[in-house]
Amino acid sequence: MPLDLSFERPPPLFAVHTATSSPGDEPRVPVEAPAPEHYVADLMSEPTDVTFSRATSDRVAAAWERYRDRIFRGQQQLSEWMVDSVDPKPGQTVLELAAGPGETGFLAAARLEPGGRLISTDVSDAMVAAARRGAEAAGLTNVEFRTMDAQAIDLRDASVDGILCRFGLMFVPERARAFAEMRRVLRRGGRLAYGVWGPPDRNPWLTHLVLAIVQHGHQLPGDPFAAGGPFSLAAPDDNRAMLDAAGFNSVELVEIDGAQRYDSVDEYWDVQTAISGPVAVLVDGLPAEECAAIKETLASMVEPFRTDAGGYELPTFALGVAAS
Repeated sequence: MPLDLSFERPPPLFAVHTATSSPGDEPRVPVEAPAPEHYVADLMSEPTDVTFSRATSDRVAAAWERYRDRIFRGQQQLSEWMVDSVDPKPGQTVLELAAGPGETGFLAAARLEPGGRLISTDVSDAMVAAARRGAEAAGLTNVEFRTMDAQAIDLRDASVDGILCRFGLMFVPERARAFAEMRRVLRRGGRLAYGVWGPPDRNPWLTHLVLAIVQHGHQLPGDPFAAGGPFSLAAPDDNRAMLDAAGFNSVELVEIDGAQRYDSVDEYWDVQTAISGPVAVLVDGLPAEECAAIKETLASMVEPFRTDAGGYELPTFALGVAAS
């Protein structure tokens, strides 16, 4: 069945389209990732594993903490949709995987009182520490912080009422293990909600930076479309297949169009090269004149996204997925 677009759209720059399925339904919303005609398919060269992910996350954790408000606001609509989908209740337990600085989970923590708790986790010790500081600043007292790999969740079977993961599952090398683990720890009737990036041609905020780097002869590690890559779960049918194999059903998908906003190309460069793990590692090793040349190329690429006010609005496209 085609996606129902009959409802009223939200304000400009944010659009949400929904689709649901239950056991026995035919797959819906076949928004397949298109052939990346304007994307360099081999821009990454080596596979990514959890060790690389942990080391890279540790390296950029300070930047994620520094830009935590910007990062959260950039996809706040997705975070709110995820938490609403899990629908936390007082006294329940909600797990957040790949939490980063933790803001999405913090939305749930406020709804778990009294008597409930959020378990905020990340594979990176530094990210967990950043999340702990964020909770303390927000005055949250019902959050437990743990370093944890989504592929090996250190919790008992059927021990949580909801699971959240915003922009983490596509970076997991063994996704089938992660989905099976989430199914294992989720109680009957519990709900999983997560977000992933859609196809590259809908996410120029990310691809233009990478393309500018590639045009200057540099490669990033890994395959962007394979497990561990940013677009590895860009197609709705791939998410449905993963969920079905792990025993989930009642799948719901939403498409969220948005924009990343920057006052200048310099701000775009400074933020993204600080928080995007493999990019940060590569750029840190380049001489200043090479970075300046890449930035000049980037400036010409993002010129179509300049606003009348002089800043930039680069489109984003995310998939929100929920299942039980």
